[in-house]
Amino acid sequence: MDIKYHEIKKIVLSPIVLALTVLFIAFNLFVIYDNSYISNDLKIINNIIDEFGYKIDDSMVDNINTSYKTRLEELNKITKDKLGKTYSSMEEFLDGEYHYTNIYDSDVFTKEELNFFDEINILELYLFLVTEQVNSYESIDILKVKDVEIKSFGLSGEAKEIAEKRYEILNKRFEEIKENKEHKNLFFYGKAYRTHNLLFDNIFSKCIYEIMILVVLITAYLINYEFDNNTSLLVYSTKRGRNNTKDKFIVCLFSAIIISTIILGITLLAYFLVFDYSKVLNIPINSAFNWEYPMPYINLFKNTVIQQIILSIIVVSLCSLIFAAITFIISKLVKNSYIVFFIFFIVFAINIMIPTLVGKSSALTMYLHFDVFNLILNPSMWFMSKVPFTVTKYHEVITIFAWMIITLVGSICCVKIFKKQDIN
Repeated sequence: MDIKYHEIKKIVLSPIVLALTVLFIAFNLFVIYDNSYISNDLKIINNIIDEFGYKIDDSMVDNINTSYKTRLEELNKITKDKLGKTYSSMEEFLDGEYHYTNIYDSDVFTKEELNFFDEINILELYLFLVTEQVNSYESIDILKVKDVEIKSFGLSGEAKEIAEKRYEILNKRFEEIKENKEHKNLFFYGKAYRTHNLLFDNIFSKCIYEIMILVVLITAYLINYEFDNNTSLLVYSTKRGRNNTKDKFIVCLFSAIIISTIILGITLLAYFLVFDYSKVLNIPINSAFNWEYPMPYINLFKNTVIQQIILSIIVVSLCSLIFAAITFIISKLVKNSYIVFFIFFIVFAINIMIPTLVGKSSALTMYLHFDVFNLILNPSMWFMSKVPFTVTKYHEVITIFAWMIITLVGSICCVKIFKKQDIN
């Protein structure tokens, strides 16, 4: 019977792997639940986009304004009847003395009326922001930010020269975004809901670390199974014995993809069941509303939300293969699965630290970020500008391709060396 079947069976029957998988998924579901308080607002924003479209122009602003006034009249009919008051805006209504004491903590209004108030509140917010966000976005001066950022990182010499060139490249891309009107699209208001950070940093970040832990455990467990159970002399003394290493390596890679699919699949399915993205998937990620920090996210491509999600899934899956290959190499050098696990994360820590140890005036510090371990630190910035250290359009592609080649060659060499290695 094929050795691969037996290796897969070891994984499926491993209580540690099963327990950790369930634990990680449960934790991710808790994180989603913990943030579910914004889900109702996101549904309302989807309804706004469905009603008015997502492309921002004068016609949209006029339509939102007309609809808002109509709904405000409806609000005042309700409040006149039940409170004897009328309001010039939703903000005045929410700031009034009746807000919590006589509205939400009593039976003055029905549930349907309270939902209607939430809709008007968000519509008023978007009416106020729709022009302000675009104007604020267009007023950003990338080259003015450049000097402040470079100084804050303490760059000098060749590193500073490279950083300045990267800001010039970024400025051209930013002007292109404004010219293409990629920013003139409605989206979830970033500074209020932070959905980009929630999905691409919080959720994807947790998933990739969970996948990394499981992949390292599985690979170390399979490759050193015979050594851990003191059967290596018996198994590897047979004619077929040492050739099993290739089958084990293939199973490890296959397992990495399966683990990635399970963790990401269940987590993302739960995420999108809770948070409604139905009307925003085809909106450019460079929307002026998708702005959460002092500097907005600047996507180097013209990615839509769905494209960004798909690319992020691909990055996680490919990184899982690299983690499996790195662990395989370590496992062929160290014949103990527990030690392999700790060595992997020591390598991880060293790779993270290296860029900080290089002088801030050296050009080398600007290129050390082409590293798979540094890559996974911030999934929210994949395919985005990360000035001053990276603004290369294909940074993720180059990093993953280079590391896949290096680890594949390293794995092949380990297989060949092991065939001639003394295992006593």
